[in-house]
Amino acid sequence: MPWPSANWPKPSRKRPVPDNVDGLMPVVRFFLFSLLSLLICCPVAADTAPAILGQTPTKRRLRFTDDLEYHLLHKAIQESLHYLRQRPPAAEFPLGSLSCTANDLIRSLVFFDHLIKSHPSPELLTLEITTFFDIYEAAGTSNVPPPGTVLVTGYYQPVFPGSLVRKAPFLYPLYEIPGNLVLRRNHTVASVQPGRFQGGRFVPYWTRKEIENLGVAKGSELVWLKDPFDAYLLHIQGSGLIRLRDGTLKGIHYAMKNGRPYSSIGKYMVHTGKITLQEAGIDTIRGYLVDHPEELHQILDTNQSFIFFQWATGHDAVGNLGRPLTGGRSIAIDQRCFPAGGLAFLQSRRPVAGQKNEKQWIALNRFVLAQDTGSAIRGPGRVDLFWGTGEQAGQAAGKMKETGTLFFLLLKKKFL
Repeated sequence: MPWPSANWPKPSRKRPVPDNVDGLMPVVRFFLFSLLSLLICCPVAADTAPAILGQTPTKRRLRFTDDLEYHLLHKAIQESLHYLRQRPPAAEFPLGSLSCTANDLIRSLVFFDHLIKSHPSPELLTLEITTFFDIYEAAGTSNVPPPGTVLVTGYYQPVFPGSLVRKAPFLYPLYEIPGNLVLRRNHTVASVQPGRFQGGRFVPYWTRKEIENLGVAKGSELVWLKDPFDAYLLHIQGSGLIRLRDGTLKGIHYAMKNGRPYSSIGKYMVHTGKITLQEAGIDTIRGYLVDHPEELHQILDTNQSFIFFQWATGHDAVGNLGRPLTGGRSIAIDQRCFPAGGLAFLQSRRPVAGQKNEKQWIALNRFVLAQDTGSAIRGPGRVDLFWGTGEQAGQAAGKMKETGTLFFLLLKKKFL
């Protein structure tokens, strides 16, 4: 499906949302209750506003309900607001081929936060959202039919034992940014490119295999772990907690990467027949590597990307917006397609918390905030849901490889 026309009118900012949103809500709800009696027995059709890579289908019916505590949603909204209020009000964010401003996103979040204060019924909330918000559907991935289907995976913040000194069994390091890594501004794509100097020339930084085998980052070890796959998982998750030998718990976060392309070892193992697509997941991969230790480094080295870390001041997982993530509410998306900090509604299914039986699944319907990104999260068909910290979060995140739909919500232009 084509992207919406670049000539689609931008939202008007001539009619701001009143500062006293609380005062507006009783009037709004009185009007909406009069309509609700006509609609309470049937789902409300989604608005036909332009959607990412197309338009929201006019026949699609959405019922906005939420399967998680609202206090976590409020917390996640506040983190997005904190980030957005640090940006210039007119700073633009992509919404497909459209754009919205930081101010548009702030007003949308504040308005929505007031809507949910009284915990309205799903019927009333659906009516309020379709009355006041435009709904933009992620086009999904062409690899998974039907159109509008996204692949939903999960990630979490692990807790691993570690040591500040190399002493058995702590033999596998995580590195801070080494002194030989330099950054060069790439004006072509308006980004910063990691690399190194060799003979006076700027060249790509070393690959994972070279860093691990040639000792090129020696002296930059930050902490040592017991298990090489634990260290690799921290590269994938981006942050974690380290339980030191004296019992101290320290947070560790992403600081920089080597600039090499990311490749999924799970995909590699499926393509080479080591595991099946249905089996692919953290537990299965770990089990295979335990049973075939001679293949461990060869498999891990197929991913050239390498992450450098820094100690955190707290224990929260932090996304790329520099704000703490909220378990079950924060998602990683491609921020070239969707607005950082934006509000979305995610539909999929999830494993029952704490259960190891992968066949126990229930529906997932909830509001989420776009507060992170990732090397593997590319295009409008990928969503990574943050599950929280610890073993149970890891079990759920490791099982998530589900289809779903994702809708971004933005106040209609007449309410901005």
